[in-house]
Amino acid sequence: MRTEVRDDPWARPLSEIAELIDGEVHGPDGLEIRGVAGIREAEPGEITFVANSKYVGEIARTHASAVIVGRDIDIAHVPKAAAAVVVDHAYLAFVQVLELFAFRKRRTQIGIEETAIIGNHVRIGENVSIQAHTVIGDDVEIGDGTRIGPLVYVGDEARLGSECLIYPNVTIREEVTLGNRVILHSGAVIGSDGFGFAKVSETNRKIPQIGTVIIQDDVEVGANTTIDRATMTAGATIIGRGTKIDNLVQIAHNVTIGENCLIVALVGVAGSSVLGNSVTLAGQSGTVGHLEVGDNTVVAAKSGVTKDVPANSFVSGWPAIEHAEDMRQQAYLRRMPALVVHVRQLEERLDELESRLAQGGAGPNGTQ
Repeated sequence: MRTEVRDDPWARPLSEIAELIDGEVHGPDGLEIRGVAGIREAEPGEITFVANSKYVGEIARTHASAVIVGRDIDIAHVPKAAAAVVVDHAYLAFVQVLELFAFRKRRTQIGIEETAIIGNHVRIGENVSIQAHTVIGDDVEIGDGTRIGPLVYVGDEARLGSECLIYPNVTIREEVTLGNRVILHSGAVIGSDGFGFAKVSETNRKIPQIGTVIIQDDVEVGANTTIDRATMTAGATIIGRGTKIDNLVQIAHNVTIGENCLIVALVGVAGSSVLGNSVTLAGQSGTVGHLEVGDNTVVAAKSGVTKDVPANSFVSGWPAIEHAEDMRQQAYLRRMPALVVHVRQLEERLDELESRLAQGGAGPNGTQ
């Protein structure tokens, strides 16, 4: 069991946390919270939550100093040494507390570290942090409150909005535009060349990729994800507002992804595809190029989209079809071994019958 850490710089009074989440505190006064944990893993000094009544039994066994609960949970289950924080929406409140501690632990010193390299005519807003060994090209714009970690590269004429969070080892190529509150995780490459080659005399000749990438507000891009720039000068690969992209995703050149989409790990979106708003591509799924996926569509894991998909669809399989039909086909496939055995038995019976008839014998019903 972890021991209590005194004078923790990250600790916050429970009363302050309760005010943040609009909660009512029942139990001991003056508690300080230094961390956030799950109901089973929580230790003294940490806060946890229960949003589902089926986990009520876990409350009495928790070691947490405070438990966030919904109004449908009986706070009598909370240990006497702990406090209950009653809220309207327990899970949302827990997310807000996580955001509070994440912000405090990720905060960085404002200013430009002396080992950073800053190009010519760079416009830097207020309260910006640029950390060690980062390289900023010429004519770059960086909005207020943006934090750029160490070993980041930002190419010439890139535009970074306000309150962005750029983790270490991110590459943002030339002329890329980021909106406000964009998060790029380590290893992400934004604006890499699209995969464009022309076959000339048995050789593959590179097609220059001179377009750009536009990432709108509140987008998050996972670690080691790549988003290719468009081919033509006037073109752009576009990631819509509020879209969340997981780790190890490949977005090809000239793709347009709508707002509030969820792109899960190991997805590949081929060139010039268009995804509508609120589309979900589950893990290891992908699309071929030059197609459209309509709004509110879900593509199941490991599915391959090979043609346009209308809005409000749920597709799966390879090639992707309506999920219900895919499940029927999968059920038929699972019955295939038994069907093969049955067909072989029928073939044997038929061969036997034909042999008897050929010899002038009686059939199964005594017929000639």
